[in-house]
Amino acid sequence: MPMTKYLGTLRINKVKKTEAVDIIIDLCNSILLKVHNPALPNLKAGDWDQVLSLAAEQGMLPIIAPLLTDLTFDDEASRMMLVEWYAIAQSNQQDYKLRKNIMCEMANMFAKEGMDILFMKGASLAQLYPNPEWRVFSDIDYYLYGQSERGIKVMEQNGIENEGYYHHHTQASLNGILLENHYDFVERVNHKCDIILDDALKTLAEKEGHSLRASFLGENINNAYVMTPTMNAIFLMRHMSAHFVSETIPLRMLYDWALFLKHHAKDVDWTLVDDLYDKSGMTEFAGLIQHLLKTKLCVEYSDCPVFPFDVGKLDKLWQSIIYPPEQDPYKKFSFIYYLFEAKTFWKNRWKHEIVYPGESFAWLFCKYAWLGTKKMLGLLK
Repeated sequence: MPMTKYLGTLRINKVKKTEAVDIIIDLCNSILLKVHNPALPNLKAGDWDQVLSLAAEQGMLPIIAPLLTDLTFDDEASRMMLVEWYAIAQSNQQDYKLRKNIMCEMANMFAKEGMDILFMKGASLAQLYPNPEWRVFSDIDYYLYGQSERGIKVMEQNGIENEGYYHHHTQASLNGILLENHYDFVERVNHKCDIILDDALKTLAEKEGHSLRASFLGENINNAYVMTPTMNAIFLMRHMSAHFVSETIPLRMLYDWALFLKHHAKDVDWTLVDDLYDKSGMTEFAGLIQHLLKTKLCVEYSDCPVFPFDVGKLDKLWQSIIYPPEQDPYKKFSFIYYLFEAKTFWKNRWKHEIVYPGESFAWLFCKYAWLGTKKMLGLLK
């Protein structure tokens, strides 16, 4: 009998979603941030099903999964529910290994052509976790130090075809994994503030982008690097804010940031970063994130400055994490797909005021609507 029969069938005595989030955070704080010793709450099977489902949605299931071995239930349905969630979490270990192998393959491919590669997010952030295999990620983002076009040709010679994207990177696939070749670190098309950040990141890539080897890939990989702490302080905050304004921030991103500060806050050039946050209008968002770390994740790092923010917006931001927008259920690039996207975009206009202060939301809305129309008409490839 397939295990999927049991998934989601035990939600009888439901805990509230806010309570489920509190349970997830309490467990993750104990495991990842060592705030206190982990202690499993006394929940019924149906409640655990809901908590684990939400943990998976927020990218935190693999962190909690090792604790499931301490749970016991008398009935088969409850036991099989736990087994399935544990199996889902364990599959992330294989996902991590697959992506790590692909990164090695890419590094070797470019090494033959005398090219270096800088990996972003993903596996590099996973090294901050007690177990790298706990960190959920899907695609592989990388930067070729200004040689994006040459990289596309090298990949083509190795049977990997790239396709264009709206902005800042091309896309390819290898063994079913999406590869994003960044010619820009962040998009420069729709937001002038991003040009400031992208210019700074490219300058830093030239200045210090070869200082940290991706040693987790093995001693034989000598041309692969990861972002420096100062680069990550800029890139991660902008990446997080871009996700926030378009959809939501999963808890995984908050823990990425918390673990990054735990390990590297002291190594960041905060004078430079603070100035870039200010010039790009990102100070308020950064302040809100810092306060979430203090009030929800129960951690503060003295090496990271405290940024000003509007406390009145904090609860609304937190609620948007707990209750994210519904995923678009329609066929991609269809009329109803774009209609759904437009509605979501309009509902998120309050986020635009935080992330892109001073920029016209109406103009951006019209611009995206025109791009969607051209895509539907086949005028945009």
